[in-house]
Amino acid sequence: MLEVLLTASFAFAAPQAPTAIASAAVAVRGDTELTPAEAFASARRRAEEHLREQWHQRAEVELAARRPFWLPEALAERELQRWLGDLPVADALRLVDREDRQRTHEFGNSYQTTLWVAEEPGSVQRGERQLRQQLRQLERVTAAKFGGVVGSWLLVLVVVAWFDRLTRGYMTGTLRLLGLLTGAAVPAFLFLV
Repeated sequence: MLEVLLTASFAFAAPQAPTAIASAAVAVRGDTELTPAEAFASARRRAEEHLREQWHQRAEVELAARRPFWLPEALAERELQRWLGDLPVADALRLVDREDRQRTHEFGNSYQTTLWVAEEPGSVQRGERQLRQQLRQLERVTAAKFGGVVGSWLLVLVVVAWFDRLTRGYMTGTLRLLGLLTGAAVPAFLFLV
């Protein structure tokens, strides 16, 4: 009876298909080092660099698709670099397989590690969502700064016109120069902050 149950359970069990993570794994080979720990650390560093490079390419595509025409490219690139610097690459990296190679030399042994790594699917979605949020935040902040620049220029114009009217035209050239200098300093100050 037990034999029949076991045979039936194996007959109805679905064959295990390889996971999508294993098929998306990429081999990353580290540098040749003198200890196994250094070889693994080198391969891990290379894997994180590879993942950062992939994220940079994704972010460039996302930025090109979502950046409005009025948003300066330099500001968007700076925000992109900040986001990439804060990206938790170690959490998004999944170790699928590992191969350690040992070579014997006349001076001793050397080691080289190859890692097969893949990205966690949840971290990809989280990262893309976080990038979109940061781009929207950058758009709002930049629009507020542009509004502040326009508002300050209008205020400088009104103050210069008021002083010109108050002095009955005696200080027109000086006031215009002060107005231009103030109008040029305000945008520089707002975008540096």
